[in-house]
Amino acid sequence: MASERGFDANRSQVSEDALAKFLAEDVREDITSVPGIGPAAAKALARSDAQDSAVLTTYQLFGKFLSLRAPGMTTEEHCDAFWNYLALKGINSHRSGIVLAVAEKVDLAFPGVYRPSDR
Repeated sequence: MASERGFDANRSQVSEDALAKFLAEDVREDITSVPGIGPAAAKALARSDAQDSAVLTTYQLFGKFLSLRAPGMTTEEHCDAFWNYLALKGINSHRSGIVLAVAEKVDLAFPGVYRPSDR
């Protein structure tokens, strides 16, 4: 069970329609095409430091999500790791929605990456 300090699909504020549209469309480079990512979140992701590179595109965001998948990790652990990464980048709103959108979209390309039943 996800805690208040981790991913919880039930806390997603992304509408079902917005999620369905995102999943059905081709991937767009513009990071704000990801449900839950607006200008403030895009700006937070664009910051880089000694620990982490800037994330400027949807493709880079997908890459970051995939890079957090360690061997033997459960879906819950993987989604929590991405949720916490977003928090560290300074994203304080819509984290669960962003995680859900990214996880489901990446799962279309790599089936089995996101298994809601494994949470």
